[in-house]
Amino acid sequence: MAETLTIELHNRQQAWAAIKAQVFPFLAQVLQGGHRWVLTIARRKRTGKQNRRYWGNGVLKQIAEQAAPGGKLYSAEIWHEQFKRKFIGVIELPDGSVQGMSSTGLDTAQFCEFSDQVEAWACTDLGVTFYDLQGHA
Repeated sequence: MAETLTIELHNRQQAWAAIKAQVFPFLAQVLQGGHRWVLTIARRKRTGKQNRRYWGNGVLKQIAEQAAPGGKLYSAEIWHEQFKRKFIGVIELPDGSVQGMSSTGLDTAQFCEFSDQVEAWACTDLGVTFYDLQGHA
């Protein structure tokens, strides 16, 4: 028997059906072993579709191609670091310098908000014009 069970829940009806069909049988089997188990219910982490829209040929690539503060272009990775610091927060390193907090722990709603903030700031402060972002999702 598997050690983990992952189920994506979309609505109450589907969730109840999944609990009856998958969770109850799984628990009935694993709890017979006498071990303790932890049930965690969490929002889904950001999706591959969100990553492709942000990283692929979408948001960051278009910012890197168009934004040139002080006449200098920066890579998508540099822009991502800038946006993490600006919109997510920073972690202080032992030497006192800082780096942007990781975006990998953001759930779908949080990553959507982060991406919206990046796009709005890039448009208003950097003059970026986005094109065909839906084609990159």
